[in-house]
Amino acid sequence: MPDVTLVVRDLKDAGEAERLERSLTRLSFVNLANADLEKGLVAVSYEGGAAELEKIEQAITDAGHDFEPSPGAGKVEG
Repeated sequence: MPDVTLVVRDLKDAGEAERLERSLTRLSFVNLANADLEKGLVAVSYEGGAAELEKIEQAITDAGHDFEPSPGAGKVEG
C-alpha cells in the first residue's frame, strides 16, 4: 500500500482539514487520510499507483486547495 505526503499550506482551520480528509477517504482506494493543519501536510495511504495518486491530487484541487509533493517524497511507480 503506497503512502504519500503532500504539502497543503492553504488549510485555514480544523473544519477545512476534516472536510479534506472526508473527501479523500470517499475515494474507494484510499484507506486513510490525515490532514495536519499545523504542519500543512496531508498524508494519504491508498491502494494503487500513479493513476490513483492523480485522482487523490485531483480531489485536493477539487476541494479548492493547492498542493505540492512534500520534500524528499519519491515518485510513485504505476
